[in-house]
Amino acid sequence: MKQLARISFSLVLTATLGATPSLAQTPAAKPAAGSGAALLQLDDGRSGRGNLIATTGVRGFSRPESPTAHALIMAIGDYQGPIPKLEGVPYDVATSTEIAQRMGVPAGNIKVMRDGQLTLDGMRRALSELEERLGGSDQVFIYYSGHGGRQMVKEADGSERCAESLVSVDGQGFTDAELEASLKRLSQKAQKTIVLIDACHSGGVTTRAGAAQRQFTPKSWTPPDKDCVKPTNVLTRGAATAKAAGSGGANFVHIAAARDHEVSLDEPGRGGVASQAWLACLAGAAKDTDGSGGLSAEETRICAQDRINQQFRKVQGFLPHHVVVTGNPAMVLSYAARDVPAAAVAPAPTPAPTVATSAPAPAPVAAPAVTPAAAKPAPLAALNDIYQSRDDRRLVTLTTDKPTLKIGRDSIGFTLTSREGGYVYLLMVGSDGQTFDLLFPNAFDRNNVIEPGATLRLPRPSWQLGAEGPPGKNTLLAIVTDNPRDFNAAGLKPSGPFSVVGAVAAKDIQLVTAGAAKPAAEECSDQSSLRNIAVKKRCSTGYGAALLTVEEVR
Repeated sequence: MKQLARISFSLVLTATLGATPSLAQTPAAKPAAGSGAALLQLDDGRSGRGNLIATTGVRGFSRPESPTAHALIMAIGDYQGPIPKLEGVPYDVATSTEIAQRMGVPAGNIKVMRDGQLTLDGMRRALSELEERLGGSDQVFIYYSGHGGRQMVKEADGSERCAESLVSVDGQGFTDAELEASLKRLSQKAQKTIVLIDACHSGGVTTRAGAAQRQFTPKSWTPPDKDCVKPTNVLTRGAATAKAAGSGGANFVHIAAARDHEVSLDEPGRGGVASQAWLACLAGAAKDTDGSGGLSAEETRICAQDRINQQFRKVQGFLPHHVVVTGNPAMVLSYAARDVPAAAVAPAPTPAPTVATSAPAPAPVAAPAVTPAAAKPAPLAALNDIYQSRDDRRLVTLTTDKPTLKIGRDSIGFTLTSREGGYVYLLMVGSDGQTFDLLFPNAFDRNNVIEPGATLRLPRPSWQLGAEGPPGKNTLLAIVTDNPRDFNAAGLKPSGPFSVVGAVAAKDIQLVTAGAAKPAAEECSDQSSLRNIAVKKRCSTGYGAALLTVEEVR
């Protein structure tokens, strides 16, 4: 039995496969003219703090656009009656639009609603219309900036509860229970739902003095006659609950600007403090701490919290508030920054003065004090990112009768099932952790289609996998997609009948799996075409996935 280069398992037969250039060699997509990316600014570090220069396309790596990605942005700053106005909220529109675009939402799929449009009925209608636009394999980003509040509500059983709410322009409360119900309906039609709420729900003020009120405004308001002490957040509690595999529970991320006993803050002339930090992290400040090539919600949260902590280190009157992520913190939201010239990095500037404009741009985004040190590329971490970013409404299983193999003696077989069916790909990272190996399909077995509910036994009789060492654990990832993926686009090269690529391709492997390695067809941008099941499958970026670990021993 012949051992293949850079792979722990061996294959009886050998062949040669072609490869195409790596995605790592292709330039990052340029932002569209007039987009928020064109307004991103960094401190140049040459002529003193606050000297800003435009750096379009320098930092970060935006998720490639997907015609099935949608965003709903709701921003209320011009409140009616006695409700305090939030002067920074107009800037949050541009900031959140840039966040959406960096997560792959095309400009034409971003709907913005402001101020007077966002009565309680207007908020309900906006979410309902978003639901109607979805076709089953969509990704959704929902953003809200404005006041949060709390109020006593009666449950169906007659009991009372202190509820968190988003405050409409006329002071009514869109409660956590109603938002949860809307998001549940959306999640049944979307493969990913990401919610960022830059508001305070509880009203738990952390001020030490009133001196900072001129610089920051708490994003919290509750009518005096409706106040309650400790809110019970239905949305957060539901999102944190573990869900069974295949139920869709891992498809949801809820990002809150503050804990339930804190206030989030609005900065006139710049916008929400948490929103500013989140954009800066997606724009290149976040660290790919595990070397996977992807930026998870948790990696982005850590970056955003560090920036908030630094910003409030010397601010008199407020303590830093804490960004909270519930749901699936391991979900990949974007991809790691490309190399950044050291000259582009400098300390954060001091806050800019408020400038009145009719269409505010995003506040200048300061570079981190030190260039983010990317971890060494890690194929195993990339496999985990791919798994965590699967469409969890789909169910794939991968099992083996021999989880422990004797080197030089045992061969291995897998059993794969897929409730939904599709195209099967089997990737492996061996015990050395240096390469990705595409085991299936391969040169001798290209029939990788599995019918819904069917079982697939691998290897088939035409090929065999045997344990040839070195000792250690091999991690296998099975992916089942609606349409074919071309992993050669990630730079795979022949290794016998298999294909292999080094750890440096971690980001490219993720992009291919996510269906972002090639431009979307025109039919995928036509909502009427997507009603056709065949077209919907051709345009789908969703996939099911399963992980399996097999150990080789002497």
